[in-house]
Amino acid sequence: MNHKNRHSYYLTVISGLALILLVVMVLDILFEYYELSNLQQQYDAKLSGTSYTWHCAFITDNYDNAFWNSVYESAREQGSKSDIYVEDFGKNLYITYTTDELLRMAIAANVDAIIVEATGQDSTTALIDEAVEKGIAVSTVYKDDIDSARFSFTGVNSARMGYEYGKLALQHSSGKQLSVMVLLDSAESSAEQRLLISGIGQASEEADRSFSLDTIMLNSSTTFEVDERVRGLLREYHDSVDIIICTDLEQTQAVSQTTIDLNYVGDFTIIGSYQNSSVLEALKNGVIAANLSVDTAQMGSKAVIGLAEYLTLGHTSDYVSVDINTIGRQNAVQLLAAEARKEGGASNE
Repeated sequence: MNHKNRHSYYLTVISGLALILLVVMVLDILFEYYELSNLQQQYDAKLSGTSYTWHCAFITDNYDNAFWNSVYESAREQGSKSDIYVEDFGKNLYITYTTDELLRMAIAANVDAIIVEATGQDSTTALIDEAVEKGIAVSTVYKDDIDSARFSFTGVNSARMGYEYGKLALQHSSGKQLSVMVLLDSAESSAEQRLLISGIGQASEEADRSFSLDTIMLNSSTTFEVDERVRGLLREYHDSVDIIICTDLEQTQAVSQTTIDLNYVGDFTIIGSYQNSSVLEALKNGVIAANLSVDTAQMGSKAVIGLAEYLTLGHTSDYVSVDINTIGRQNAVQLLAAEARKEGGASNE
């Protein structure tokens, strides 16, 4: 191929790639427009025959999680009392969007308010600020973004959560010197992680018992990655660690199930977070010593109460605390029995 032909070939390839890129960009814009139209149709259908003053987008990147379903349901119920339509934003769309993508769509839809689980990413902070600049009231739940322009946070201070983890660990273990492994979500901001660890340290100081702390980062958004990493960690440390503290539901499920699979039950104490049926079974059977759980119903309702105050009065509390509950073996038995009764009643209807 001579120089002229080679130059023409490269120009053709570059032109082709540029055309493909342009087509992809156009399709992306059209699809986002279609999804926004779909959201508007859902909104109009749900509001048919009902009048609300404000429209709030409720955003999280894990809609299938029982924790978030509970938070949303209480937010929706409180919204109906506060003249606010709280929409589970993006739940019924054709593909799964990230928090940032849903924030951009909510801004484009010109909603009145947004309740969002912060991600700790700079891009999310920038989008929250953009929404506020455009007159949208934004509050965070469960995970905060103190660097953003959000008007309020509803949840639990990380230092307090760490302190409660530390107290539970001490209650379910013996010995003056304890080897503790804390599993953290890599998506959590470093500031929040430091606060949580400091809370655990405070609990050990007050009890005059020292913790040898190891912190392990896990990407809790990928179940397979959590499972594989936990399996490797337990094989390596099961005979040298006294306590494993799991700071989210995914970690708790992975650690408890892997402990059973590898026959490590009793080798160490597991302190978990939140609950579903499998975790409750592990608590009931003594695989997990105890769990901490944020009051999800309280979180959703308080977030909307604060939003209503802000929308009507122009101000509300910067931080709204929710209760932390401890779930032990007896609680697990009662909760599983309640689930069984509920399922039995549903099947008889």
